[in-house]
Amino acid sequence: MNANVGSFLHRWAARDPARTAIIDSGRGDLACSYEALDREAGRVAASLVARSLGPGDRVAVCTDNGLEFVAAWFGAVYAGCTTLPIPVMSTSHEIAFRLEHARCRALLCDAAHFDLSHDSSKRAGTDTEIIRVDEAIEDARGEMPPAVCNPDALAMILYTSGTTGAAKGVCITHRSLGTHTAALVRHTLALSNKDRVLGTLPLTHSYGIRMTLLVPFCAGASTVFVPRFSPERTLDLCTKHEVTWLPGVPTMFVAWADQARQPPPPTLRWSMSAGAPLVEDLRLRAEERLGATVRQGYGLTEATFSTINAPPDEAVPRSVGQPVSGVEIRIGNEDAKALPTGTRGEVLVRGQNVMAGYLDDKTATAHVMRGGWLHTGDIGVVDEVGRLTVVDRSKDLILRGGHSIYPFEVESAVGAHPAVADIAVVGEPDNYYGEEVVAVIVLRTPVTLHELDAWARERLAPHKIPRRYAFVEGLPQGASGKTFKRLLRDQLISGELEASPSPDHGPTD
Repeated sequence: MNANVGSFLHRWAARDPARTAIIDSGRGDLACSYEALDREAGRVAASLVARSLGPGDRVAVCTDNGLEFVAAWFGAVYAGCTTLPIPVMSTSHEIAFRLEHARCRALLCDAAHFDLSHDSSKRAGTDTEIIRVDEAIEDARGEMPPAVCNPDALAMILYTSGTTGAAKGVCITHRSLGTHTAALVRHTLALSNKDRVLGTLPLTHSYGIRMTLLVPFCAGASTVFVPRFSPERTLDLCTKHEVTWLPGVPTMFVAWADQARQPPPPTLRWSMSAGAPLVEDLRLRAEERLGATVRQGYGLTEATFSTINAPPDEAVPRSVGQPVSGVEIRIGNEDAKALPTGTRGEVLVRGQNVMAGYLDDKTATAHVMRGGWLHTGDIGVVDEVGRLTVVDRSKDLILRGGHSIYPFEVESAVGAHPAVADIAVVGEPDNYYGEEVVAVIVLRTPVTLHELDAWARERLAPHKIPRRYAFVEGLPQGASGKTFKRLLRDQLISGELEASPSPDHGPTD
């Protein structure tokens, strides 16, 4: 059997060609069959091969959720290339970093992101070829099926702040994508070709691409893609298209729980929240509003969906469930030695869902893979039946609306302003987003909030921009010079440290 993960799509195109693969709500609810989508992906692949792209080459993808992303991602995989999804909210600085760091030979984009893609390539100083997906499909001479590939070849690179600092490329193999996705479908989620999934999560993130693209295509199910999240619109689509499974992040469940005027989607079996902790009271409110159970899952880009509290298992408050088939969880110490059941410690992961490593960074890879286990930096406890509850997490990581934001990246961008002498970025609790980004700054020279905001907007994706700024004479530091960020966070929560809101800069997600 071909290890190429593109076989998920190709097999269903052969087995049940007329079955609906996706419904693109951004194109007037355009329905596309498995056969038609396989043909589109095959044409993208043929276009890439005609440009002398193939195994070992890295191809970035930057489009909105929908038909073009799916055709581009599978087309690159069909050609044997390694895909690199880029969030559409990224700035040219962020895209340029990825293109240069991963040495991307091509970037597939839609018309809306064509200019941004070109600007990013110029900024990176690379010879990355910018290709519009629609033109690749139209200009292709023929189609090609998924190329035969080595199971340990890289299928995808996803950039994340990781557990240890600045943005890193997480390398994921065909074997990992294929085996873990199949395990999710067969043993945990119990999805079938009769299911229909709502795809409102960004396909450029691990959660979105796994649960709303690969999982449904492995099962032969259908996905209703939504380019931009709207609670009212998504609930309407759930009812209209008889959605049976709804994956989302806590901020989405907040918004859905507050939609009092709309009746629950009648066909919804259950929903899953991940990306950040879901408060129990909110989970229960969302269940009542959606008319279906809401469960939690746990994972990170380096080890996606390690555990899920999925039906028919009982709903346990705050639990993220038992390990997915093929995955092991251990609560351990720094040396990866297991701690007694019921003891709090670091969550360690081992199994088919774990990354192959960080791109071109053996030191960082070795640091998180100590003792043969992935050290997540999260603190959890496992009960007597193996259920995991995450009680804390890496102390610096900020989880905003399901996005993982590492302060180092924000500090590097904002701290480069000439007026900033020192900076610490922390997360402050927020009722809607879970956490908001706050920058605590020591100034070198006077500067206005508008100037700092404009500087940050040019260099950071919208969800990473500080929403509040606090100005201090100096940052609290220990003998080693390390900033006490937890103290700053506590001072913000107590009101001891006052922060001013940044200027309004429009929608953030």
